[in-house]
Amino acid sequence: MKNIEFNTILQQIGGEIIHGSGNPIIQHVINYPKKEIYDHSLVFHMDKEKIRGKYWNHHEAVVIVTDKPDLCTNLGEQIIVVKTEDIEKAYWRFINYYRGLFDIPVIGVTGTCGKTTTKEMMKQILVEDYKVKATWRSMNSMSVNLRYLTGIDDETEVAVFEMPVAYPGYLKVACCYFQPQIRILLNIGVHHLTGSKTPEAYMKAKGEIVDGLDEEHGILILNADDENIRKVVDSSKFKRVIYFGKSDGSHFRAKNIQYANGGMNFTLEHGGELYEAFVPGYGEHNVYNALAAIAAVSFVDIDIPTAIKRLGVFKQVKQHLEFKKGVNGCSVIDDTWNSSPLSMSTGIEVLKDVSKGKKSIALLGYMPQLGKGKHASRQYEDMGKKAAEAKIDSLIVVGERAEEIGKAAAKYGMDKENIHFCTTGEEVYDTLKPDLQENTVILLKVTHRVMKQTSFKQLREKLIVDNDK
Repeated sequence: MKNIEFNTILQQIGGEIIHGSGNPIIQHVINYPKKEIYDHSLVFHMDKEKIRGKYWNHHEAVVIVTDKPDLCTNLGEQIIVVKTEDIEKAYWRFINYYRGLFDIPVIGVTGTCGKTTTKEMMKQILVEDYKVKATWRSMNSMSVNLRYLTGIDDETEVAVFEMPVAYPGYLKVACCYFQPQIRILLNIGVHHLTGSKTPEAYMKAKGEIVDGLDEEHGILILNADDENIRKVVDSSKFKRVIYFGKSDGSHFRAKNIQYANGGMNFTLEHGGELYEAFVPGYGEHNVYNALAAIAAVSFVDIDIPTAIKRLGVFKQVKQHLEFKKGVNGCSVIDDTWNSSPLSMSTGIEVLKDVSKGKKSIALLGYMPQLGKGKHASRQYEDMGKKAAEAKIDSLIVVGERAEEIGKAAAKYGMDKENIHFCTTGEEVYDTLKPDLQENTVILLKVTHRVMKQTSFKQLREKLIVDNDK
């Protein structure tokens, strides 16, 4: 965080000092009180729970901003209390003030799938020329927005943030925090029905990517081939809209997409020029991620040949369609970080493409963010249909909540003898064991929530030879 004098912040957020005095340097900001904090911390009393100052009395310079001062007790001399009429307004005044201190390119990326990979691609391209702040791994929830924003300091030259949707309004809040001038919408599938309730509400919530974007100067980067994006995003009022995809008229267009050794070859067409490109990682979706990343960094003065060269050595994100050497020479596609209908469908497609001439086995489990109900059931059925249509040789359904996948696969033509229902890692391994050989490719699409269980940890250890522990 950029160090700021307390009096400067007070001028921005307003309020009255009712306890303590001084003008300390603020080095940390948190938006809910906790027992352990750093020295020189500014605490916004957002949760309005009791604050027991005795835990902080040994700290240097703690400032509490609150609209419930009666809840703040045991305050020592090192603690300053600022009373404000509206804690929410004071907090957002600070957010806007802090964000306004930095005139740097900020890129925000959202989409049902591919956020982490695309963010990592952009980061890898940019770090050779700039000091970059970015989302850590796949940690992108609303609870870390403040930490990422205040992570920007005087040394930061570019920032790249993932911005997810858990429910309507979620993405809008992220846009308010980061105010990205460059915004990417990769795709819209069906996900997070636990918070959004219906597919339509979830899709509409993804349209919040344009919230607050400057119509004249903001840059909106959209997947030209995604029908749902066209349904929910009205881009007509924005002057700088950039499309990527395979469609004619895409500003960043991929042609001649082919599987290659360790990844995908494609030709990038842009501005009348053709560029030969390679991106590590299998699947057409990876080409889309690469197109979006190249498009975004082009607005941070990275030329296309440089971006392509740096992407050529991109290190794939762990457990995101990551190819692993399996026991007895089989191949395992580890896609266990999370699971949504779009990512599962993509995994099935990749399995089909890479297993030609070999036996294909898909391990498919439940999708936690779908919840239950008719909309979730429809998505599980659709996954079973896709597995059948892809002519997967063997389907292993993991867990009761995913059983509809297997039932639907049988309904749409898969031989019932090739459909297996398992609940533990031991059962899965016993089912797989006869086929663990060189000519087998296995898609492991079971969410990390399940893979953390003891029997599934043991399954991973038995199944994958080069497993990273």
